Amino acid sequence: MVIAFLRGKNQDFSISDQQAYILSYAKINGIAIDITELDNSSYSSILEEREPFLELLRTLKVDDTILIYNLYSLSKKVGELAKIFDCIFKHNINVHLCLENVIINRDTTVSFMMDMLSSVREANKTSQTSSIGRPKGSFSKSKFDIYKQEIVKMLEDKLTVSEIAKKLEVSRSSLKDYINSRSLKEIANLQDLPDGSFINLNVIEENEPKKCPLTDN
Repeated sequence: MVIAFLRGKNQDFSISDQQAYILSYAKINGIAIDITELDNSSYSSILEEREPFLELLRTLKVDDTILIYNLYSLSKKVGELAKIFDCIFKHNINVHLCLENVIINRDTTVSFMMDMLSSVREANKTSQTSSIGRPKGSFSKSKFDIYKQEIVKMLEDKLTVSEIAKKLEVSRSSLKDYINSRSLKEIANLQDLPDGSFINLNVIEENEPKKCPLTDN
């Protein structure tokens, strides 16, 4: 099933604008939309209070497809996005970000997910500080970038920041800042899957999807 998902009460993009763009994307890519769902909850609502969206997650089946305008249609909070994608990967759902022309599913690489969630976090920080005159800046490179996937793996294994810093022989405080700025703890929480990463998840052969705490009892 293909679902067009619209987020209401969006100050940036109206429902009609989202719908028009999704329909255009679907037409260009030869995708037939079966149903349209609307989540009209406030952007200030926490994920667990968005019952229409949670109900949609509960009804999704393996290999279903969701078309959304952009990532913020799901949430503007990194922690909530981590929970949502946890469910999406466990149920093998395909999510199309129509504005960015990007498809996210179990084949999506860990590095892409890290960069995407880190970009959301950085955009949120920039938005919060722009009102007091802080200049907008791009996400700066770090000496820790080459260790990014290794750090995520160690966070998955429940190592503390101090333990990771010791293994990498780096400053604990600098490493902590890096982990927080890139949302690596949130990303590590997404790795609760048999092979411990997003890479090659398509080789997992199971008849039933894994449990998702947002939708399964």
